[in-house]
Amino acid sequence: MDYGYFDNANREYVITNPRTPAKWINYVGTLAFGGLVDHTGGALVCAEDPALNRILKYIPQMPDSDFKGETLYLRIRRADGAYKVFSPFFVPTLDDLDSYECRVGLSYQKITSSFQGIETEVTIFVPPGEKAVVRAIRVTNKSGAALDIDVIPVVEFSHFDALKQIVNADWVPQTMQVDAEHEAGGFVLLKQSAFMKRELERNYFTSNHPVDSFQTDRDVFLGSNGYGTWQAPQELQNEQLSNYEARRGNVIAALQHRLDSVEPGESRRLITVLGRDNSAGIAAAVVRLRDEA
Repeated sequence: MDYGYFDNANREYVITNPRTPAKWINYVGTLAFGGLVDHTGGALVCAEDPALNRILKYIPQMPDSDFKGETLYLRIRRADGAYKVFSPFFVPTLDDLDSYECRVGLSYQKITSSFQGIETEVTIFVPPGEKAVVRAIRVTNKSGAALDIDVIPVVEFSHFDALKQIVNADWVPQTMQVDAEHEAGGFVLLKQSAFMKRELERNYFTSNHPVDSFQTDRDVFLGSNGYGTWQAPQELQNEQLSNYEARRGNVIAALQHRLDSVEPGESRRLITVLGRDNSAGIAAAVVRLRDEA
């Protein structure tokens, strides 16, 4: 094998080269809530029916180098004042990582990589009985100097009707909107829906770490009226995201977290939660799932 090996003791397949001939797909969750995660962090998440209750936009026919549904960016400031932005998942920034490993387990995925003196470990799973995907992120400074590190997870939402998302490109973006709720402790809860489902159930994206800023419009995040790329989003060269709440368009959820100065050998951890529920269900789930225990 040129791309990994079986770890029989842990019942995992371990991918050691992200440039696989096809995406290595793993399933997380149950028929009630879950979906697929690929070996470069992309995800297709749905509630029950993937045709009529889809949450993330994952288009398998697009090139494997493209962003698909969800990713994670890290950034550090360079000597010239600009930011070096990269993804520990390899896709979509395509940097030659110093090390990479994806452990494909039984209903979980663990991706670990090193780049620019930073080791990142992300475990992806659906907690039993929950209607949400958790990504547990651990960032460790392996360099010999303190680093100011920002962590920016991003998801791109789909219309709940997957076919309409593809064939009705004019109408669907006009129905999509995102609201931001600012909570005590600096937390931000982003709630997304198509307007016809707004009062029934909503998708949500949040974390258990104070949020510096957020973005919900894909064109603004990529920059140049949407002619920017997922490989190098132009808004990530700004000090902060613009805290825009999209009323229509191609909607995303991006949360910028400042870890500030991380000392050599020090690790920081944060959790992201992506789910769907009614208002009461979201409020209760967020309390449970922000708790590391």
